[in-house]
Amino acid sequence: MRPMRQESAGEADLPLGQGTWRSIEFQATVALAAMLTPLNSTMLAVGLPSIRSHFDVGVGEMTLLISVYLVAVAAMQPVSGRLGDAYGSIRMMMAGLVLLIAISAVSALATNLPMLILMRGLQGAATALVLPNGIAVLRKRTPSARLGTVLGMNGAALSIAAATGPVIGGALLLAGDWRLLFLVNVPLSVVAIAFLLRLKPDEGHGRETLHIDTPSLLALVAVFGSAVLIGSATRVENPAFLIAGGALLPLTVAAYWLRSRWGGSIVEFRFFGARNFRSAASSQGLTNLVMYSFLVSLPLYLVDLRGVSDQVVSMVLFSLMAAMITLSPVGGALTDRVGRRPLLLGGGFIIGAATIALMVLFDNPPLAAIIGPLIGVGIGLGISGPARSSAALEAWPRDVAGSVSGTFSMMRYAGAILGAAIIAALLGPDPGEGAFRLLTVVLAGVAILNIFVSLEIRDRPKTATAGVIETPTPVPERPRP
Repeated sequence: MRPMRQESAGEADLPLGQGTWRSIEFQATVALAAMLTPLNSTMLAVGLPSIRSHFDVGVGEMTLLISVYLVAVAAMQPVSGRLGDAYGSIRMMMAGLVLLIAISAVSALATNLPMLILMRGLQGAATALVLPNGIAVLRKRTPSARLGTVLGMNGAALSIAAATGPVIGGALLLAGDWRLLFLVNVPLSVVAIAFLLRLKPDEGHGRETLHIDTPSLLALVAVFGSAVLIGSATRVENPAFLIAGGALLPLTVAAYWLRSRWGGSIVEFRFFGARNFRSAASSQGLTNLVMYSFLVSLPLYLVDLRGVSDQVVSMVLFSLMAAMITLSPVGGALTDRVGRRPLLLGGGFIIGAATIALMVLFDNPPLAAIIGPLIGVGIGLGISGPARSSAALEAWPRDVAGSVSGTFSMMRYAGAILGAAIIAALLGPDPGEGAFRLLTVVLAGVAILNIFVSLEIRDRPKTATAGVIETPTPVPERPRP
């Protein structure tokens, strides 16, 4: 055990105060780089039909382009955080962007689908180096008194990237073909690197502090891969995916548990020993499960059972995203004023009430009865998101911000992957109205569970959030290779 020294705002190399050009440039630079992760997640969706036609393959093969990216991003989050702590978060962000440039260029030259799937997985690993380290930099260089505001703006930027991804992808397809969906990363990454070079690099702890357990990482990839296999069952209408994933998931979880108990763990479970981190990370997984489940299941319901056009479906889903984008900066500013706990609980209650309302109304509901609760979910997510992230990051000192951010970000993707698996298990290959109603009941239960989880959050004393002193916290040494 080594005690964490007291850390003043100056020692943390914090940027200038609110509203200064240096602070605005710093936040915008980090957001620009981090936006490439959600952008690449949603932008490719509109290009799948074009890619499928080009390589003349089936729907099942196409789902791999989505699944392999999601698994790579999820599994690499804790690895990315550890690398940032060892070598510096800004350096790792730039390394990820350099890799993204090379991988995206090769992806555009892919001559067959297996090559493109491989590049897509590597693309996910590259973008995973950027997102958690971007959040870690914000934690390292932002006074705690303004952390919620900064994270709220950053969250809004990430949501904008996710929401506009399909629009940008559609415009690129009109301008050329699917290869532009990969090549666009080259100029965007170059611009992001140019701005990152203007920031003072943060110093890592050195190579000797880095330990990555490869067997544990492979086991984690297998866990997420098995869950994604279950989730793919709804998209390819093949029960074999559901059966195979259901059989593999407990085996891979057992393999990871055994490795973590008698070997090493790529996920730093010690972070969950801090009450605020445990509560915030669990809430992150639960709320993302609810959001992702709605975003995936409602198009299936509206198109297949209600005969609604794709354009109308897009508008329905955008109502959730628009509310979240609008309220995220508001939630960030409020959590700095009144504390993390009130915003987490308030947002949690709004999400719960909106999800329960949708459950009650879900009997061949009119579109207004779907849009209204979705806006409520978006409001709750926007209000509570910055408080959730702030509580998790503040639970541990700044010098492990990368690892903390990586583990916390992993929970976001774990929630999405689990949501896809639940959708596949409940809906099956040919779902009816009753199956979708059952899904709303389950999601309402998850939203209620999130409220109870959020009750564990405790606000830090005002002296600890004023950006002056960080409370000393004992941090165990990582095992050395």
